[in-house]
Amino acid sequence: MVDSAKVSVVVPVYNTAAYLRECLDSLVGQTLADIEIVCVDDGSTDESPSILEEYAARDGRVRVLRQKNQGAGAARNNGLLQARGAYVMFCDSDDFMARDALELLWTQCEQDAADVCVCAGERFYESLGLTVAAPGYLEVNRLPEEMPFNRHSNAEHLFSFTTIMMFNKMFRRQFLLDHGLRYGTTRNGEDVEICAFALWYAERITVVRKPLVTYRIDRPDSLVGTLSASATDPLRAWMRVWDAIGGELGAVRRSFDCKFLGVIRHGFRNVTTAEAFAACYNYVRDEVLQKIDFRPRKEGYYYTPWYNVFVEHLTRDSLENFMAYMVYAASRELEAEEARRLDERRKLKEERRDVARLSKENKELARKFSKVEGIYRAGAAVRRVLRKAKRGA
Repeated sequence: MVDSAKVSVVVPVYNTAAYLRECLDSLVGQTLADIEIVCVDDGSTDESPSILEEYAARDGRVRVLRQKNQGAGAARNNGLLQARGAYVMFCDSDDFMARDALELLWTQCEQDAADVCVCAGERFYESLGLTVAAPGYLEVNRLPEEMPFNRHSNAEHLFSFTTIMMFNKMFRRQFLLDHGLRYGTTRNGEDVEICAFALWYAERITVVRKPLVTYRIDRPDSLVGTLSASATDPLRAWMRVWDAIGGELGAVRRSFDCKFLGVIRHGFRNVTTAEAFAACYNYVRDEVLQKIDFRPRKEGYYYTPWYNVFVEHLTRDSLENFMAYMVYAASRELEAEEARRLDERRKLKEERRDVARLSKENKELARKFSKVEGIYRAGAAVRRVLRKAKRGA
């Protein structure tokens, strides 16, 4: 057991035995050795507890805390209060990190005396077994030229240069404690407030542009996968952020608007029942739009064109008409996505044909080269015989 560390990694664990070893292996194998791994078992009923004990017995840097099932937010808060590292990072037990992740993040934090360091990341599609780039985790075109930065020097993109999730961020632990930043205890959106307020209060934010974390998605039993059970939780969390700092946003307002609208749209697109869709619609119409002046804006205010169209429908349509609009918009996006995939397949076929053609040409060249090489060798042999004959004469 360690008394202090450069970095603490807090890992909430609840019934993720199928993924837990991959996560823990990525942590104990970090190139930065001076770390502690605080695993908080949130009342798991599968093999997760025994796996945690196995790793704790094998590596003194692994600590296991236990609590009754209270949710991921409460587990992370418990781990944060027990952490001893100068910096802290939060890793879900089905995610994993690059071997040099903690070293690179810690080094950047120390170099820039940062409160927060954000890195790029990737997505792992569970159902496909496929890892893909995720540019939204770190939008490099929304970063200022000078590092580190804060809400004053990057007001245009404070809430939009990265996702409002914690898995790709390292924090100075005392910074979180000084500002009383904690996770929510809701089923979904529990990291909205701690992340949004951390970006808001941070005096020095820095980045590592290399993808260092891999976020596992489309697990059917994940919190995101069960959004319909608590569809309005993320919206309510963002409203609490608005209630706290809405009057102070100033130049940050554009970034806030774009981020919150994206969250609202994400909720409508990812719920799986009509009841959950209606709950989101009613909450937005009765609560959000009563406090926040979401409306169509001049071109350039919102990041992408669909924001204005989305806001128009959101503010004027009945529930039935808005649902029809979302279905239509989703079908158009699916068509565009299918067209993009077909184009990629076409390009891939062309590339394969080019590879096959080049391979055939290379084989022909190799055959010709082999023939020439054989002639050259035969000629060399003849020349050796002639030289010997000449010397003998």
